[in-house]
Amino acid sequence: MEILTWLQAWYVARCDGEWEFREGIKLLSVSNPGWSVEINVSDTLLEDACIPLTQFHQSATDWYGYFLEDALFVGSGDPTKLEVILQVFRSLLEDGLPVASSATGL
Repeated sequence: MEILTWLQAWYVARCDGEWEFREGIKLLSVSNPGWSVEINVSDTLLEDACIPLTQFHQSATDWYGYFLEDALFVGSGDPTKLEVILQVFRSLLEDGLPVASSATGL
């Protein structure tokens, strides 16, 4: 689970004696069942970004989604999607925001 090593390093780099108290990362198990992830992106390239709710739903037991607004990345998914949610977050930070496709579909 290389993504956890990456997330730990990203978290440590943000810790400055204040950020970790007022912002931070929340990983929660939820009762539907699944995961909920909230990560504050203040002071990153994503701080002013906005991504509407993006959902991937194959079935009642195979799903995840995420959005980004007000300097907060929020992801949720079924019990097997924690790693996927964290990979989405990493990709947004490292690769930037997805570019909307043109009206012609190219």
